[in-house]
This record gives sequence, C-alpha cells and structure tokens, in this order.
Amino acid sequence: MTSGTENRQRTIVVGVRMTGDEHAAILQKAGDCGLTLSAYFRACALGRKTRNVTTSRVLDALTVLGNEQRRIGGLIKHLRGEDFLSAGERAALMGQIEVAQRAVIDAIRRVDDAG
Repeated sequence: MTSGTENRQRTIVVGVRMTGDEHAAILQKAGDCGLTLSAYFRACALGRKTRNVTTSRVLDALTVLGNEQRRIGGLIKHLRGEDFLSAGERAALMGQIEVAQRAVIDAIRRVDDAG
C-alpha cells in the first residue's frame, strides 16, 4: 500500500517570466543540485535546502575517508597493544591496515574528482 504523498499528483502549472540569462542560470543551478527545474523551484520556494551534487559526493567521500582513518587507527592500536600476536595474526592486521589505507586513497581520489 502506498501513502498519500506517494499518490499525490501535481496538477497546477505556474508560469514565471524571466530573461534568457536568468533561465540559463536557474537551469544550471537546478542541474548542479540534480533536480528538475520544477523540483528546484519548489525546494527554493518552500525553504528546503538544496545541495550541489558535487558537494554531496565530496561529503560522502569525506565520510568514508574519516571512517577508514578511524579504522586504521584502531588497527594500529590493536597491533601495538598485543605483544602476544603470532606472526600470522600480525600479518593479517597489517593486511587490514593496507586495505584501509587503499580505501583512504580511493576516498581522497573521489574528493579530488568531485571537486
């Protein structure tokens, strides 16, 4: 079963006069946010936050980066705190650290690509 908001249809059309330059600029802003022109107008008019798609990708990549850095820190702490680790356990921890470091590098690349 679907909720009322999912069944809601937008039936009212509103005309707005603007110059060609204004239209191009607003269309660009809507595209930057990953929204249609109508969705962008509704969001702005209703005071909803709009976020540039690039900004969203940067924030997502930074979140991944922070998580991986914390994970690396935890792995290193575990590695240093255990005097009784076997060679195999140490090697496994080092492998996990390397995987996390690669994830950090990939996240940095995504931030760089998004910016």
